[in-house]
Amino acid sequence: MQVGVEVFGPAGGAPANDAVATSLSVAPGATVTFGSSAVEISISSDLGMPSMSKGSARILSTSKKLVCTAFVADRFNSPPQTSWQLTIIKKTTQKAAN
Repeated sequence: MQVGVEVFGPAGGAPANDAVATSLSVAPGATVTFGSSAVEISISSDLGMPSMSKGSARILSTSKKLVCTAFVADRFNSPPQTSWQLTIIKKTTQKAAN
């Protein structure tokens, strides 16, 4: 399947990155990591987005069988510290509780 991530700034509007350019082909059972400006975290695709303190993201996939998790890490600490895990939402329905 092809997987990409769109990142949006706090005001919404157009994505802050090009999800097509940073998308990856993911084989069944494989693990990939999308990120930006990661320090000591191995990422499979750098989203190439500007630094921001607020915003949202949308995960895009050519398959409904995608399983994912998301978290925020503080890149100014080495190793980065995870701040919190993010809730995954499917069509405005919460799929996981924090």
